[in-house]
Amino acid sequence: MAKGRLTALLIGGVIGAGVALLLAPRSGKETRAFLADKAEEMWGEGADFYSQNFERVKAEAANVQRTAVQANEELRAKIENARSAIADQIAKNAQSAREAINAQIPLGADKITQEADVVKGQIDEAADQIKSAAANLASQDAAAVEEAADAVKQPMVNPDAQNN
Repeated sequence: MAKGRLTALLIGGVIGAGVALLLAPRSGKETRAFLADKAEEMWGEGADFYSQNFERVKAEAANVQRTAVQANEELRAKIENARSAIADQIAKNAQSAREAINAQIPLGADKITQEADVVKGQIDEAADQIKSAAANLASQDAAAVEEAADAVKQPMVNPDAQNN
C-alpha cells in the first residue's frame, strides 16, 4: 500500500509539473525556479514518506520476527508434548503386553502340570504292568524250576534194566 502511495505521489507530481509548464504564464527562468522548488518539495516529501514507512516496515518486520519466534517455540513445545505422549503410550502398551504375558504364564504352567500328571499316571500304569508281567514270569520260571528239580529228584530208572 505504501508503494502505491509513493507511486501515486510521484505520478501526480510529474503530471502537475507538466500541466504547470504548459499553462504557466511565467517566463522560462521563473518556471525553472518553480520546478526546482517543486522538485525539492517533492524530494522532501518523498524522503519523509520513506523515513516514516521505513520505520513502520522495520517495526512490522520486528513484529513478524517475534511472531515467528513465538510460533517456533510453540511448535517445539507441541512436538515435545507429542514425543512425551508417544513415549507414555509406548510404555503403557509395553506394560499391558507384560501383564498379558504374565497372566498367561500361570495358565501355561497349570497346563504343563496337568500334562505331567497324565504322563506320570501313564508311567505308573506301565510300571505296574511291568511288575505284574515280571511277577508272572517269575512264578512261571519258579514253577519250571520246581518241575525240573522234581524231575531231578526222581530216581533214574534205566529203561534197559526194566526190560531184563
